[in-house]
Amino acid sequence: MLTFSAPAFNMAEGTSKLGPIWPFLFITVACGAISGFHSLVAGGTTSKQISKESHVKPIAFGGMLLEGLLAIGVMIAVGCGIMFSDYVSIVFPTAAGVKANPILAFAAGVGGLMDKSLGIDPIYGTIFGILLVEGFVVTTLDTAVRLNRYLLEEVWQVIFKNVPAIMKSYLFNAFLCVFLMYILAYTNAFAAIWPIFGSANQLLASLALIAVSAWLAKRKKTTWFTVLPAIFMMVTTLYSLVSLLVTKYIPKNNVALSLVDILLIILAIGVIILAYKKWQELRKNGAAAGHAA
Repeated sequence: MLTFSAPAFNMAEGTSKLGPIWPFLFITVACGAISGFHSLVAGGTTSKQISKESHVKPIAFGGMLLEGLLAIGVMIAVGCGIMFSDYVSIVFPTAAGVKANPILAFAAGVGGLMDKSLGIDPIYGTIFGILLVEGFVVTTLDTAVRLNRYLLEEVWQVIFKNVPAIMKSYLFNAFLCVFLMYILAYTNAFAAIWPIFGSANQLLASLALIAVSAWLAKRKKTTWFTVLPAIFMMVTTLYSLVSLLVTKYIPKNNVALSLVDILLIILAIGVIILAYKKWQELRKNGAAAGHAA
């Protein structure tokens, strides 16, 4: 019989290890309800693959629901597959020189779950868990390369008046993306910038919501259901960036993350200014249209 070993509520330990639930829950979970990366996927690839607009809702909304179902499955695997004390020791090790390994915790949970429920040897179940993670990573990297290729093509158009022919090649831009990813992996530099990924991702999410709000407002449609989340995500992201900068990066003299954090704060302020200007423009256009009528 399966038993769930993890406590239902563990706010004290979670806060001590990860920080307060707000804002860090909303920047740690970099997908699910909202995600900047997903907005790029929707605009860069998904929109080019659907055959008609009516397919958007079941694909987009259904995809997010499936992600939520996947999250529940992960919690069941970790909560039932291994003891909570083992999970904590793997993900938050206290021994000197031991690194956190959340992937191992998930894989061990899958192995334990398959052993208890199906009688499969936990060794094989653990290997299956690792392969499961790898499958998600590979498909994510494939999408990331494609999106980066699109973004690079746009960057070249901003930098060069006449873009060199080689920079228009999808092979060149894809190779450049893979090469940069290889450098980050080979030097282990990704470990240094990963902690701030969540904030950057949700900053992009708030920008996407602002863009959608402007599009809706321009067409005289209801906007509150995108404006309110945009404000919430912007405030959450800004607070998290300032909190991380003041409490972690500056005290530890982490120059790299401090500079990236400050850059993201500047970008967030820039997004707010652009949103305000767009709102003023839409108000003026609306007033002008009203007077003309």
